[in-house]
Amino acid sequence: MSEQEEWAEEPVVPPKKGGLPGWLLFCGGGCLIAVILGAIGAFFAVKEVQKMMDPEVQWESLEESFELDERPPELTMIFGSHIGIDLWMIQDNRGYIAAIYDFGEAEAQDRDELFSEDFQGGGVPGLSKIEDPEVGEVAVQGRTLPIVRFLNQGGFNPGGQEEVAGQGGACFVDLTAEGTPGFQMLFLMRMDGKKDPISDEAVQQFLEPFVIGPERQLYSAPVDADGGAQGSDEGEGAEGDGQ
Repeated sequence: MSEQEEWAEEPVVPPKKGGLPGWLLFCGGGCLIAVILGAIGAFFAVKEVQKMMDPEVQWESLEESFELDERPPELTMIFGSHIGIDLWMIQDNRGYIAAIYDFGEAEAQDRDELFSEDFQGGGVPGLSKIEDPEVGEVAVQGRTLPIVRFLNQGGFNPGGQEEVAGQGGACFVDLTAEGTPGFQMLFLMRMDGKKDPISDEAVQQFLEPFVIGPERQLYSAPVDADGGAQGSDEGEGAEGDGQ
């Protein structure tokens, strides 16, 4: 028998590790342990999803990263996620859907690449696609913020239908505070599916309650004749977009 055959027939002995061996946990009583761990994991998963869908919890979380004068009635918190990055999905009853991102201590080059003239768009086939990006600037509260306007071809569309949810004029706006190493960004998209670009006014209006720059007026929610908070009719903002 050759040395190679003798070596192949020798049992492989795993290195010793501290604590209980893995085979003991998943044989005999290990199956019960696995079920218990799975049940605990499912419980915490459900609890976490409940937090993600809880508007009050997510508004409080958002206010830890972004200063607001008050919560605007025009905006409805849909959910928030804090796995890896902080993300809040918000519906604007003036005709938009928005996502606010806080990427934390991201490198400045990540922002530079996205908001540069070299950005060509991209996406995942059948899931999302950024077309015709146009880099520019938008004035918000005395600051000049980088903006990329584009046509968002989002939504799950494996069949290539002409109309699908998640399509329309959209933009990225760099919200990162001056002199900070992090990366905060707004994604704003029309909900009417129209391809008209997002206007400066739409961005300024959405960000009005947020403390972005030094030249701003204190935001207060509009009130109607009955004294209640007044929101614009759904889609009103989108109709005036692209001006």
